[in-house]
Formats: sequence, structure tokens, C-alpha cells
Amino acid sequence: MAGMQDQLLQMAVIFGTMHIVKRAGLEDPEYAMLIRSTYAVATALMIAFTFYLKSLIQKKNDTTALEYNDPAPGNQGAPRIETTVCRYDLAEIAKLQKSSMFTIAIVAFMHFKFGYIQPLILQTLLPMLNLYKSQLFQIHILGKPAVDSLKRPWTPENPFAALTGGAATNPADVAAIENDSDGAAAASSSAASSPEAPASKNKSKKESRKDK
Repeated sequence: MAGMQDQLLQMAVIFGTMHIVKRAGLEDPEYAMLIRSTYAVATALMIAFTFYLKSLIQKKNDTTALEYNDPAPGNQGAPRIETTVCRYDLAEIAKLQKSSMFTIAIVAFMHFKFGYIQPLILQTLLPMLNLYKSQLFQIHILGKPAVDSLKRPWTPENPFAALTGGAATNPADVAAIENDSDGAAAASSSAASSPEAPASKNKSKKESRKDK
């Protein structure tokens, strides 16, 4: 449910921003320099904050052992990974920084090649929102315990899982579903066979009447 709420919030930010851009006329070339400057400042703050997070992780230097199989979708049968909490979090920071660099390159290409303003505005807001929702921010900045959805390793979110209802991947959940299915099948089969009992009683009554 939380994943679905995050997706809806992000969609609301996107469509709300697009609506404001059109209503305020921010697509006009006269606002281009202002929007570029705002985007540059927001992006610089975002990158600087990732380095601040990195310094916090290195300072804590949590050497708690962490063993797991790669939770990314499609990695069934992946070799078991042995690391520490510190190295795991540093690797996640590196992924975040690499993703940010890739996004900056795409946005810059779309703006300077095609003159699009909307990506600059969206990427001024969305990275900060996503950073706030990230497990790294929740643990190292807000001080939340690494339990439940914050427990390592972190599974990449599937934006369509909430829409499709999600599939049970936990063996216990699968077993419970199978047991429920077997119970339902047994109940339906017994219900289907139960009319035979009254029929046999009626037959015995008819035979007794004939004997009389």
C-alpha cells in the first residue's frame, strides 16, 4: 500500500507541476534562465547531500555482517552476497549518485537539443522527493530503525505491483494460498457430492413402499 501511495504522490506532483507550468506560462523563453538556475542549484544541493550521507555512513562504519541473495527482480538463483552494513549503504549511495548523473545528462540533452522546459522543472522537485522517501534518508537522517520496509537488503520497487495486486513470493505465503485453495476445492467437492445422500434415502423409501 505504501508503494502505491508513493506512486500516486509522484504522479500528483508531475501532473500538478505541468498544470502550474502551463497556467503560469513558464514555458516562455523569458523564464528559461531562471528555471535553469533553479534546476542547477537544486541538482547541486542534491549531489552535495548524497556526499553528506556518504560521510555519515563512513563515520558510523557499521561493520555488522550482512548476507543476502540479490533481491533485484529476475535474479533468482543469484550467488549469495556477503558484506557489511557500511559497505552495503555505500554501494547504495553510489547507485543513487550514478542514477543522478544519468538523469542530469538526459534532462540536459532534452532541454538544449529540443528546448523542453518541463523536465528541468520536474527534476528540480522529484529528486528531493525521492531522496526523502529513500531508505538511506529514513535511516541515517531521520534515525528510523532498519526494520520492516527499511530492513536490508532493499528490494527495488515495482511500480506495477500494487496495480496488479502483487504475487506471493514468500514460501510461507505461497503455502498458505495453496492450503486455502486445497480447502476450498475439498469443500466444493463435498458440497457437490452431498446431494447423492438425499437421493439414496429417497430410493430406499420407495423400495420400502413397494415391499409393503
